[in-house]
Amino acid sequence: MDALDGLRGLAAAGVVVLHVWMFDHGDEHTAAKDLTDRALGELRLGVVLFFVLSGFLLHRAWVRAALSGGPAPRLASYALRRLARVGPAYWVAMAGAYAMLSATGHPLLPSVAQVGLFAVFAQDYVGTTAALLDPPMWTLGVEVAFYALLPVLGLLVVRLGPRRGAQAGLCVALIAVGVACSTAAEHHAWPRTLTSTLLIFIPCFAAGMAVAVLVHGRTLSRRKGAALVAAGCALVVLDAVWHAGAYGPLRGELRDLPAAVGFALVVAALAAAPLRARTLTCRPVRALGTVSYGLYLWHFPVIVWLRAQEHWPADGLQAMARTGVLTLALATASWWLVERPAIGWAASRSGRRGHAAGSPKAGAQPHATNRPAYAER
Repeated sequence: MDALDGLRGLAAAGVVVLHVWMFDHGDEHTAAKDLTDRALGELRLGVVLFFVLSGFLLHRAWVRAALSGGPAPRLASYALRRLARVGPAYWVAMAGAYAMLSATGHPLLPSVAQVGLFAVFAQDYVGTTAALLDPPMWTLGVEVAFYALLPVLGLLVVRLGPRRGAQAGLCVALIAVGVACSTAAEHHAWPRTLTSTLLIFIPCFAAGMAVAVLVHGRTLSRRKGAALVAAGCALVVLDAVWHAGAYGPLRGELRDLPAAVGFALVVAALAAAPLRARTLTCRPVRALGTVSYGLYLWHFPVIVWLRAQEHWPADGLQAMARTGVLTLALATASWWLVERPAIGWAASRSGRRGHAAGSPKAGAQPHATNRPAYAER
């Protein structure tokens, strides 16, 4: 899955560029947006890609059990691995962001009493904390909610058995639920504490889950894979154009469903077709994928700190470079000092538990030491 690691790395880098541009463009006090501004603003779709990848990569284990008759994931191992993957690095970044904001007296600083909500990924369910500390972390609350829901869906998936049509139908039903919630939110003015939750973004995960169902045990030709990539990229671009404009019919009801489907087609091609994807599999881009979680966690605190310390350059490219270097350094440290050890520990613990239970190490993966379970993100 090297190409998917690279894809994730580019998405994370795109989110960093987006937020640097937002601050830099805001300093210019220009209301009008040119084509470049609109294109950069649509880098927000990197979050949609994150959700699609999570749906695809995590749902595969239950799809494999249902369609091939293998063992389903053990809940304890799954929970331990998910917690180890997202928790330690998040808590370290949360502490770092808190220290930066405290040192500068920034208005994003939450009170000590509010910190507990952030520690359990619940800050966006409360209006007073929804945009504090590190605002981009709202997506992690959505991710963790999906992690909690997936084993419940997994029970249903296993019960459905080796019926690929029924498995795909479940994913379509989840998409329909998400569209219904978005429609209700649009017409009944739901608060941000609801519109930033899994209720709204479940279609993105479901699109990735559908790919896990449809490509399991199948191999696509290179020509079909290239066609899927072309169609997927076209859908993503159309979604970006649709949302970048002043008006778009059904934009609130469908949100970024076209982009989610487009990304799902690209993921399907990369997972099932013999595509070379040299750009995504080259070493620098794969390295970005490895540290992408740290990039996402640390880039916003770095931006806030640079601005508070008056180290923010007037030139946008210089601001991009300065933010990128500091964020990449912190992300690399996060991977080697926090994420990799935590993932390796969880893999060894879940492997021993699976062996002791007489099952073939249900949670273990053969690459748990080299790039341990990061693809599951």
